[in-house]
Amino acid sequence: MKIIDDIFQLKEKNHDLCVAIGAFDGIHEGHKNVIKGAIKRAKKIGGKSVVFTFDKHPKSFMPQKTAPKLINSKEEKVHLLEKLGVDYVIFQKFDQNFSALTPLEFLNLLKIFRTREIFVGFNFRFGAGGAATVDDMIKMGKTCGIEVNKANPVTSGKKVISSTLIRELITCGELDTVKNLLGYNLFIIGNVVHGKKYGRQLGFPTANLKLIDKIYPPFGIYGARVQIEGYDKVYDGVVNIGRNPTLKDGELSVETHILDFSDYIYGKKVIVELIKNLRTEKKFNSIDELKTAIANDVLIWKDYLQSNKN
Repeated sequence: MKIIDDIFQLKEKNHDLCVAIGAFDGIHEGHKNVIKGAIKRAKKIGGKSVVFTFDKHPKSFMPQKTAPKLINSKEEKVHLLEKLGVDYVIFQKFDQNFSALTPLEFLNLLKIFRTREIFVGFNFRFGAGGAATVDDMIKMGKTCGIEVNKANPVTSGKKVISSTLIRELITCGELDTVKNLLGYNLFIIGNVVHGKKYGRQLGFPTANLKLIDKIYPPFGIYGARVQIEGYDKVYDGVVNIGRNPTLKDGELSVETHILDFSDYIYGKKVIVELIKNLRTEKKFNSIDELKTAIANDVLIWKDYLQSNKN
């Protein structure tokens, strides 16, 4: 999969393109329906599949709109798209010039790069200020010689799966429901950075991840699965997401104690899948109380894993 930061960097001239367009935050089951449509069609016509997304949320350039906290970082989005089998991903710079394109200018831009078909969600809007709808795109596409495919909404129960709904559920800590709507466990990707070594001093060394500006579940302790760059084995772990009030008092962090693991992994990339909330974050009266609580968290997670072995 090739990653491009601007559509003008696209060098593909030998194949027609099938392009899935959207913010695709979360890459949930609805998004996958759109993206898989482009992949399937590209294979059928001998073309290339492209995901055309943005480096910033489009709402950040809309007057009186507030861009939401993202579900996925860029790196996490790449991880998911690579699994789907996309040929190209364009993280278009959503700057003032690009955001000012009219709907027709946008379609003509795609036409320059041999776009044969476009795949979008049912509620997609495009052009300056989100002026045009999918139905407008279908009509304009006919004049540009581009076929536009509108995906139907994907529902769970009576609710349409959307990034907005999933953000709300993450904020509420509804991990099982989030997993059902995303089609995968909520996860965090990051490089292990040096912390203050408090966990090691307590007998529970942790892999600390550099925090990024994205949405996180409620502060607390989580049971997790951990993949480490360069390691084939998937490890179990206990994760603290929050401000660690007993030791750090306000410093936001994501710290993972990897069970039965003691290797030096600073600088390595890790993927932490959040499986289950074990408890909420709490300030303890002493270091000994905190140490006892962590030992209990590890025991609870080990017992859960043992009882849920297939």
